[in-house]
Amino acid sequence: MKVTSRERRFILVGSLVVVAVLAVYATTELLPDGDDISMQVELKKKMLIRYRETLNGENTYKTRIEQYRRQLEQQMNRLLPGSNSNLAAAELQRIVKEFADQSGVEITQRNPRPEEKVQNMESIVKVSVRIETSCTPDKLVQFLTTVQNYEKLLVIDEFLISSFRVSRRYEIRPSMTISGFVSVPEPPKTMVESEARRTNLEVSRKFGRGAAVAGRRGA
Repeated sequence: MKVTSRERRFILVGSLVVVAVLAVYATTELLPDGDDISMQVELKKKMLIRYRETLNGENTYKTRIEQYRRQLEQQMNRLLPGSNSNLAAAELQRIVKEFADQSGVEITQRNPRPEEKVQNMESIVKVSVRIETSCTPDKLVQFLTTVQNYEKLLVIDEFLISSFRVSRRYEIRPSMTISGFVSVPEPPKTMVESEARRTNLEVSRKFGRGAAVAGRRGA
């Protein structure tokens, strides 16, 4: 079948129309809108900014944690030596006696106080000793200064003072409670539980023997 020139023109025009429609469709439907592209770019920028801030914040947190760790180590070094509170209490009394002798303060009475756990710090225990002294004011100042400047952490919880005059000079009778701190690790739960079981077993055996004896007596 022979195609006339008029039919060729119709075919060419139809082909051009199809190509034009496909181009418009590709432009409007397949390619993303300009506003969508701008929003995606802004969103990615914000994500990058947050990520960079997170990295910067992480470095800041690491620096702070390291500072806190060093401070904790410094404070731990100021605790009294000893693996338990009894050793720490003995060390505290020795230190107080040594400082009193150096300052010329006479300790007339010395009484250890019960240990106390420091609130919110389970492994830290406070040990204390209460002393009554006799000295002159200048020797008392020297003693208190020595206690305050000691490398270990010592605090004066209670302080009372009375004075009297002897041979044209004043003497004072200060009484005070001096405390220090020691780290006492908590025993593992398994040890505590085994000790409790052992204690309960001993109690059961004791009462069991008592019941058996009572039964024989009744018989």
